[in-house]
Amino acid sequence: MSTIKKDKGLDNTLKAIKQGYKYTENQRKRLDSNNIFETRGLGGKRIIFISGKEAAETFYDNDKIEREGMLPKRVVSTLFGKGAIHTTTGKVHIDRKALFMSLMTEGNLQYLRELTRNQWRSNTINMERQDTVNVYREAIVQLTHIGTRWAGVQAPAEEIDRIATDMDLMIDSFKGLGLSFKGFRESKAARRRVEDWLEDQIHKTRKGVIHPPEGTALYEFAHWEDFEGNPMDSRLCAIDLMNTFRPLIAINRFVTFGVLALHQYPETREKIKNDPDYAYMFSQEVRRYYPFVPFLPAKAKVDFEFEGHKIDKDVMILLDVYGTMHRDDVFDNPNEFYPERFKDWDGSPFDLIPQGGGDYHTNHRCAGEWMTIIIMEETMKYFAERITYDVPEQDLTVDLEKLPGSVASGMNITNVRENVNRK
Repeated sequence: MSTIKKDKGLDNTLKAIKQGYKYTENQRKRLDSNNIFETRGLGGKRIIFISGKEAAETFYDNDKIEREGMLPKRVVSTLFGKGAIHTTTGKVHIDRKALFMSLMTEGNLQYLRELTRNQWRSNTINMERQDTVNVYREAIVQLTHIGTRWAGVQAPAEEIDRIATDMDLMIDSFKGLGLSFKGFRESKAARRRVEDWLEDQIHKTRKGVIHPPEGTALYEFAHWEDFEGNPMDSRLCAIDLMNTFRPLIAINRFVTFGVLALHQYPETREKIKNDPDYAYMFSQEVRRYYPFVPFLPAKAKVDFEFEGHKIDKDVMILLDVYGTMHRDDVFDNPNEFYPERFKDWDGSPFDLIPQGGGDYHTNHRCAGEWMTIIIMEETMKYFAERITYDVPEQDLTVDLEKLPGSVASGMNITNVRENVNRK
């Protein structure tokens, strides 16, 4: 049995946070350990990092790995919500995951595509009137319109900016992982406001005061019963309802990266215009190439071996998400932006894992991943085909040592105009 190499230190949390998305790669190279190493973090806790496609397969083996209770409390309290589906396992997780997956109908997904396309197009005049459009901010507002409308939630137009700001605060709270985060209270307060608003709509739906269409998230969650025939607690229902559209709003990060890629790789704009399949390939490459989730936590359910190394029951395990997608034994030339790599991609659930891996129905892979791809396809088509704009001088750095990943400037564009062929 091989000994797991160690990143020595009593607590390397601060080191990991400072190195951000590069931490696992840095340690693997320094320790000359390809797929596994050990460290201490989160108060001196023993942590095993695993990386690569085989690591992802192991991480999503429900006989070996347990994920319940492993998300940091700060992330649960601000990003996912107390009792959210992300914190469950076993029968409870499968039962509630089935509710999420029931929304992924052909009709609902097609409606999302049309909604995304129409929302961006109708917002063109608004962007034309702005001296400078910050893509990061604009995307979070438009995606809030799209996400709440798709979910059947009643969001007054005058409240959208506030809701978008609250959602952004919750999502951005991830940057305080393991550190004293001055915005933690603001993030919790933002979550409380959104939960209150959604819980009120749950109550009104159950009482027949409002009538969301059948098949929407609000309708289905408000009327859902668990495997014992019990309705979901209204607060928990509000939390999981939010988790149907919160990930859609977080896509503003991918949108910002996508507009950056259109600028830095201008040939892709023409390819999107001329190849009906290219927006899909481009969107997948944006999700693979740019930083989103750095790693995901779990613990060993039993003693088991990984590539000749013993992993003890109950030890914490972190899957290297970003690093796995940037390994040359997983993707050819992984540090090149090359959308064509997805032309003949086999759809493996263990290599392209920006939002988690494994099976959609029984595992923790994000149920909204299909929705992410749809929104990205339509949004990238919009920016490539429907409008023209200038990119002024600004800081377009993507710092891999900062969590969460972002374009430093937020990606500013100016002189936005509808792209009309007037010949």
